[in-house]
Order: sequence, then structure tokens, then C-alpha cells
Amino acid sequence: MPIANQEMIRDNNRRLVLEYIVNNPPVSRAELSKHLKLTKATISAIVQDLIQQNLILEIGSAKTSLGRKPILLEFNQQYGGSLAIDVRPRQILALISDLKGENCRVKEYPFHPEDRLFPLLTAIIEEHLKEQEESKRKILGISVGIYGVVQNNRIIFTPYYPLPDPELGSLLEERFRIPVIVENEANLSVLGESAFHYGCRNMIHINVHDGIGMGILIDGHLYKGKDGYAGEFGHTILFPDGKLCPCGNRGCFELYASEKAILEEYASRTGKETVTIDEFLSDYNQKAPEAYNMMELFIKYMSIGINNLINTFNTDLIVLNSSFSNYIPDINSRIVEYLAKHQNRDCRIISSRLQDISGLMGGIRLSCEHFLDIRHLKIRTSPFDLER
Repeated sequence: MPIANQEMIRDNNRRLVLEYIVNNPPVSRAELSKHLKLTKATISAIVQDLIQQNLILEIGSAKTSLGRKPILLEFNQQYGGSLAIDVRPRQILALISDLKGENCRVKEYPFHPEDRLFPLLTAIIEEHLKEQEESKRKILGISVGIYGVVQNNRIIFTPYYPLPDPELGSLLEERFRIPVIVENEANLSVLGESAFHYGCRNMIHINVHDGIGMGILIDGHLYKGKDGYAGEFGHTILFPDGKLCPCGNRGCFELYASEKAILEEYASRTGKETVTIDEFLSDYNQKAPEAYNMMELFIKYMSIGINNLINTFNTDLIVLNSSFSNYIPDINSRIVEYLAKHQNRDCRIISSRLQDISGLMGGIRLSCEHFLDIRHLKIRTSPFDLER
């Protein structure tokens, strides 16, 4: 057998073994051999190599009444850390975690349109590097979520803040000598949510904020289209010849169904200059009629959009991540009820389990998978586990 083929097989076997240990701890060598259908000699050689690298640990013997007690193996998730950064229109979130997306801590930073992103991110990364040095844990990967179009780690378009240097990721990587992944925030969100809903290979994640972004997972792989523009759900047309959108079109979906659009319309209808999401939810909980009317409008518009997505992608699961669906328990069931009147496709629609950290956890997942050279990382962290 050619040497190249032998190396490919060895690398693939190592990947399979490490990924299984990472996602199914604790596990014995015998269980690895059984589940992965690899010889005991192959498993022993790979495990020994991973132990020497300090990537996995022997944590004691399993309890058994028959024969020799097998030694259990566990991934050393404290081997290093990962840093995920979410660049939002008015703030930046930074989340640090171990290599399993656990033991997380998140910090918030102000972000203004006039701020230059590269020096701002440089300062944030330097702060976290210093903290990790003190805890003797090295950051092994960095991700940056961008509200806009990203392709091949290059930023192409940002509608909500001035376009940063397209090569922002390369500049940060050169500055810190750490791998930096730059990706669209909705794409990161679907990767984060799918790591939480392990085993769901076809999924759509809809983020509703100032705009409406969408991440698409097809057969377990992120779908971005020819040049990164796939998933621009917010710029599909809801009303031909409708409101003028910054993208140049008229009647775009996000001008009517985004959180920003709903709050602005509610403020207009109630004679207020502005309304925050907390104020709106308070009015809704107090059964203010106009707040109920606005939610009926949101449900109608979102149902129309989701109906189109179901008929286009025929997906297994749609995750809706918005303050409305996350904090008003019956919103999703009302959307499902609305959809049932118009189509009979079998598709689950659920609220996000990760909420405002879905993109951050997707970034953690990408960085950890890149460092470990595995295909899929399970994540169990929820927003309630965070230290802020």
C-alpha cells in the first residue's frame, strides 16, 4: 500500500478515536474497538499516542464483576481554551471556554460605528490571552462572528456597521499566531445549535435581531452557496414595491418581521419615539391590545417566510431564535398552527436552546474541531451555565 494511503488511513482512524472519546466519555479501549470496528492493536497504538500528547487521560477502572477491569479514557478538555467573538451592531460579546465548549465565561464590550474593528478586537484578544496565561491555559483557536457576508474567511459585506478590512481574520492570525476563523453569525448559530441537537443533519437556524439571518445545514454540512450569500433570508421579498431596503431592493422580509421592524412599528402605533424589547414584552404580558396585534403580525410574517423555507429545503428542524419566541412561550405553537392551515410538511419548529450565545458556541465548535481535527463536537452548555 502506498505510504500516502497508509498515512490517510492512520489519520482517519486517529480522528475517529479522538472524536468518539471527546463525545462519549468515559470509554474503554475495548468499547472503542467494538464501536469503531478497529483492531485492538490499532486502538492501543492511537490511544497511547493521544495519552503522550496529553489530549486524553486514563481516569481509573470501570466497575465490572467479570474478569479484568477495563481502564476508562476521557478527553482532557482543559488541555487548552477557545475564544469566540461575536461582533454585533452595537456591542461585542467574547466567550472563552475549554475545548469542549464548557466552563464558559462571557464578557460584553461596547461597539460604535466609528470604532475601528481591528484595534478593538486586538485589545479584546490581548485581554483574554493575558487572563489565560495567568491560569496557565493557552488559547488554541479564535473565531469571529460577523453580521454580514463572509466567504473563505474574507469579509465581503456588512450592512449594519462599516465594512472592516476584508482580511481581518488573516491580520489577527498574523498578529497573535493563533488560527482565526471568520464566519457569518447565522452560519455560526446553526453550527452551535446543531452541536447541541447532536444527530440532526438537516437544520435551519433563523436569527431575528436588527435584521434576519439564516444558517443552513444540509446533510451535516454548512451550506453557503456559490459565494457566501446563501441564507440571506432577511432580503427575500415579502412585499414587491414595499419599503426601500439598504440592500437596494424593496419590500425585504426583515423590514417587516425583524425585531427592529416590529419595535419601530409598535412605537409608531403607540405614539412613542422608541420602544425597547423589554418594554414591548412588558406591554405584551400586561395584555396591551396593540402589543398583541404586533405579535399577530410577527406570527403571520414569520409563518409566510417559514412556509417558503419548508417548501424549498424540506428540512428536519427549524430553530427560531428571537426575543419574541424565546420569551413568549406560545409563539412557536401559534406559528405551527398558522402553517398547518397552509401546508402539511412534517417539520419541527422550536425556540433556540442557546439563544444569544448560539453564534458564540458555533465559533467555539469550529475552533475546537479545527484544532482537534475532528468532524463533530457535541456541546451541552446552555445560556444558564455562563459566568458573566
